[in-house]
Amino acid sequence: MATQKIEKERWTDYFDHLSNVTDPYTVTVEVIGLSLGDQIATENAEFKGISYDDEDDVVTVMAGDLGHMIKQPVEVYVLEDDTGLKSMEIGDAEGNKHILLFSAAS
Repeated sequence: MATQKIEKERWTDYFDHLSNVTDPYTVTVEVIGLSLGDQIATENAEFKGISYDDEDDVVTVMAGDLGHMIKQPVEVYVLEDDTGLKSMEIGDAEGNKHILLFSAAS
């Protein structure tokens, strides 16, 4: 498995590509922060896509009925292996970590 940082200038293209992948995924979205603790925003929801709006500086994760918004993202790391995407960590300007855990849909 290899973890890689996705540079900010590549976010739009990377997220667009990921959103167009034909393999169905489910995703669990966790938010971890000193002021928040550890919270699960959604668990094992159908992954519908992810996008970055550079004008508003917001990443939006679409999963099930959820539109999880990450304001002022500062870094994106992904973990992939031979079978595909396993996880993504997005850090925001407030120091929160948004963890996306991917699984192949059954």
